[in-house]
Amino acid sequence: MKVSKIFLATAAFSLAVVTVGCNSTKKAEPAEKPKPVEVAAEPAAQVKTENPESNFKTIYFDFNKFDIRGDQKEAAMQIAEALKASPNIQIQIQGNTDDRGSTEYNMSLGARRAETLKNFLIANGVQNTIETISYGKERPVVQGQSEEAWAKNRRDDVVRMK
Repeated sequence: MKVSKIFLATAAFSLAVVTVGCNSTKKAEPAEKPKPVEVAAEPAAQVKTENPESNFKTIYFDFNKFDIRGDQKEAAMQIAEALKASPNIQIQIQGNTDDRGSTEYNMSLGARRAETLKNFLIANGVQNTIETISYGKERPVVQGQSEEAWAKNRRDDVVRMK
C-alpha cells in the first residue's frame, strides 16, 4: 500500500512537471522596429538624357492630388502626340511632390502621379516604352516655403532615356 501511494505521488508529481513544462511559453522577443526609409541625395539608377532639350513638357498637379488637371491635359496630349510620332523613343516619367508630408507618403504620391500620366498616355495610343519612378520630395526645382514654390514642385517630369 505504501508503495502504491509513493508510486501515485511520484506519477502525479511527474505529470504536473510535464504539464507545466508544456504550458510554459517562451517569451516573445521584442519585434524589430521597422527601419526608416533611407533616401539618397542622388538615386542609384541615374537617368541620362541625350540633352536638356530632349525633355518633354512638365505636367503639374494640385496639392495632394494625382489626377491630371484640366489645364494640364493639353500638355499631356502634346506628349502623347510626340511619342506616337516617334515610337522608338523610350521615356521615364518622374513623379515629384512638394516638401510637405512624410517621405513615405510623398514617395507614394509621386508614384501615383507618374502612373496616372503613364496610363493617360497609353489610353491615348502611346505604345512607347514608358518607365515610371518616384522621387517624392527629394528633387525640388524651386526652393521655398510658399504656394508658388510648392506648385512648381508638384509635377511629373517626362524625360527621354538614352
